[in-house]
This record gives sequence, structure tokens and C-alpha cells, in this order.
Amino acid sequence: MKKDIFKEVARKNGVTEEEVRSEIEKSIAEACKDPNAPINKIGKNGKVPTPEEVMEHVLKELAKANMS
Repeated sequence: MKKDIFKEVARKNGVTEEEVRSEIEKSIAEACKDPNAPINKIGKNGKVPTPEEVMEHVLKELAKANMS
């Protein structure tokens, strides 16, 4: 499902999935520069989270919000 999202974003923007992934990775790395940013709690073992980890987190949060 997560890979389908990347594929759809790539298709809609006329770019490759690799370009989408690269841009997301750059954004994640930039966000992680702030040690107090909530995104730093997503990565495993204190590492910068992958696009898939971020997407999984976002999807879980949306599911929780929809259950409320």
C-alpha cells in the first residue's frame, strides 16, 4: 500500500518513484535536524526514519483519528 502511494505521487507529478523517494528522504532528513521534532521518535533505534516508516506512522495516526 505504501509503495502504491509513492507510485501514485510519481505518476501524478510526471516523475519516477525514485525521485519521489529522494525528495521525501531529503525532507525527512531536514526535519530531523531539529532534535525536538516529533519525527525523531518515528525512526528505529534513534535513526532517521525511512519514507516507509513515516508513511506507516502517518497512516496509523489517521486510523486512530478516524476511530475517535
